[in-house]
Amino acid sequence: MELPLPENQGFDYWLRKSCSKLVDESLILMDESLILVDESLILVDESLILAGESLILAGESLILVDESLILAGESLILVGEPLILARESLILVRESLILVSECLGLIE
Repeated sequence: MELPLPENQGFDYWLRKSCSKLVDESLILMDESLILVDESLILVDESLILAGESLILAGESLILVDESLILAGESLILVGEPLILARESLILVRESLILVSECLGLIE
């Protein structure tokens, strides 16, 4: 003949069962959290790759800007050279006119 279980042993069984269920649910939530963490790390990695590519493109843009400024400077130099030559030509014309004027003065 079996002895009946004491009244508090049924509560202990229920408590262990409830705790076991809570542990199982906690493990499931922890697993889902780890999956979300993994997905977040993948997104962070992709964001860092995109940020790196953006920095590369920005660097290339700055190189192009630098090259454009160099070309603009060279263009200004090229524009300046004919102006210098034109100025020198005008000086020579002026000197020629002075010499012609002096010659005309000597002839009279």
